[in-house]
Amino acid sequence: MEGHFNFLLVGLSILVAGFAAYSALVVLMQAWNINAGKNKPLWYVFGSLVLGSGLWAMHFIGMLAHVIPVNMPYDVIITLLSVLPAIIGAFFTLYLLSSERFTLFNTQMAALSLSLGISLMHFIGMEAIVIEGQMIYDFTLFIASLLFAHILASFAVYLITLVHKFRKNKSSLRLACAAVIGAAISGMHYIAMASVSFYQQQAANSFSPQMSAQSQVLSLIIAAVVAIFVAATILMALIEQRLQAAEDTARASQAREQDIIEHLANGWFVINDKGHIHQYNSTVLTMFSYKPQGLDNCPLEQLMPSITQEKLIKEINGEQKEIIGQTLILEGAKANGNRFPIEVTFSKMTLVIDFKVMCNCIVRDITSRVQLETQLRHAMKLESLGEMASGIAHEINTPIQYVSDNTAFLKESFANMITALQASQDYLDNSKPEGGEAVKALIEKADLNFLTEEIPLALSQSLEGLTRISTIVGAMKSFSHSSRGEMKLTNITEAIETTLTVAQSEWRHVAEVETIFDSSLPRVMCLRDEFNQVILNIVVNAAHAIAEKFAADERGKITIRTHQDNADAIITIKDNGTGMTEKVLNRIFDPFYTTKDVGKGTGQGLSMAYNVIVEQHQGKLYAQSVYGEGSVFTIQLPIQSKLVATPHQAAIQEVIT
Repeated sequence: MEGHFNFLLVGLSILVAGFAAYSALVVLMQAWNINAGKNKPLWYVFGSLVLGSGLWAMHFIGMLAHVIPVNMPYDVIITLLSVLPAIIGAFFTLYLLSSERFTLFNTQMAALSLSLGISLMHFIGMEAIVIEGQMIYDFTLFIASLLFAHILASFAVYLITLVHKFRKNKSSLRLACAAVIGAAISGMHYIAMASVSFYQQQAANSFSPQMSAQSQVLSLIIAAVVAIFVAATILMALIEQRLQAAEDTARASQAREQDIIEHLANGWFVINDKGHIHQYNSTVLTMFSYKPQGLDNCPLEQLMPSITQEKLIKEINGEQKEIIGQTLILEGAKANGNRFPIEVTFSKMTLVIDFKVMCNCIVRDITSRVQLETQLRHAMKLESLGEMASGIAHEINTPIQYVSDNTAFLKESFANMITALQASQDYLDNSKPEGGEAVKALIEKADLNFLTEEIPLALSQSLEGLTRISTIVGAMKSFSHSSRGEMKLTNITEAIETTLTVAQSEWRHVAEVETIFDSSLPRVMCLRDEFNQVILNIVVNAAHAIAEKFAADERGKITIRTHQDNADAIITIKDNGTGMTEKVLNRIFDPFYTTKDVGKGTGQGLSMAYNVIVEQHQGKLYAQSVYGEGSVFTIQLPIQSKLVATPHQAAIQEVIT
């Protein structure tokens, strides 16, 4: 029987084959982008189903496109079974190509899987035809169709390798390759169709135009279903691609963040709601001398004894606010029990895991810094004492001078008195009348009336001078005595008076000092050495500012006042010196900043004062000034020591010893 092709259906079959090829490329692209994981085999299965069903739809539409003048029904079971070879062949083809190892063996095996799948599908599908006649295959054309199927399959595989090579380019290449591959796959079918001939029996039913219309409708339905499958494949691939890209971005971001955290110069760890260490970097292990995994679920108190678990949990739950959001100076404990100073910053995390708030912690080993600060404070103290040495010597020399003069006077007076007393004793012992005149002369020479008046004055002056010397020496001893970095209850009034005594040579000739002390102010827990140095720096600066403003015969005024404000002790030091401009005022606490001439200041005094008051005592230090009128420095110290103060000083002592 002579037949003909419905070219509309032929074109539709090629279009369906192109859709199937494009879906296969999409699946392969997705498989290439997925390095490993459970999703990759799923894409093999799904891709083989879509490609296999697309090939089967192309074959079935191609069969319907071949019109012969007899009724040509299909066996449903065999027709449905014919899709299996296409799916299996597509699976092995996708599996081999997704490995991205395009060796000759792999590409030929992929082509063989595709060609065998299509050929078996074609010839099994041909057997599903129930025709009132005979189908006879031409053996030569049959073998040729198999060879051409493999050649075209190899060409299709080669095009797929090109897509892999240029997969980062525009999608137009994929569309072009899909069209060529679809045409090649369709070519396999139509070459195989050329190998079969149909022979009609005499009583066969003739073909009607209604059957042709039904074939076209059925072909369109099949094509629509395949198009839906292909669209679903592309949509799923796009979604998977977006998810994969997001996952890759998240993984890369996590790796980058982990790398940053691991190479931080500071220690970092996350603390859970129980006060235990949840995560940490290698710097923490090195800093605290722990082995890997040695800090897993370790209580923070083990590393920072002053941060108890109860206190930390209250902080995390928001019951108190003394730790989180603060930069603290604490004492760290190494694995071997050694203690060292650390600077710690706690902050609450915005991320809440399982409704549990966590916080992170940055920790720095400040051993070297503490050593340098200690050395610097010691050097500044020596510098201050050195600068005031001549003044202190003068303060001591004045009372020593009149003590010395009074002592010489007492010595001479005592000698005269002894002579008179001895003569009187001799007169009384001998009872000779002529001796009375001699005794009287000696008494007049000794001038007892004068001595009676002057000796008590000389003694009083000498005692006053000795008291003055004792006060100065005691002040110097108190000022220079090291508190060994320990917080102690300190009488602020006595500490200020001691400092004023030591610095008297700096201010007594240029200013009058007025002190207004609150007698009810309790003792304050502080570092006496450092506090004295702060007062000294501010008072000396005030004296210099007054000396710069007033003439030699004029004196300024320094007023020092103390009082209590709730839980804080307030110390204000006011002077009527030159004052400061706004520019200078904004920088006075910067290290090495000074407005004095070279050799008259290092610019470290107020910087160290700020460090002592704010960082070591968790207090406040601020200044107010009007240029030309004077300045006011205000110190605010917590009366009771806060959490972080004592550990820092103990850490300093540990470093020093």
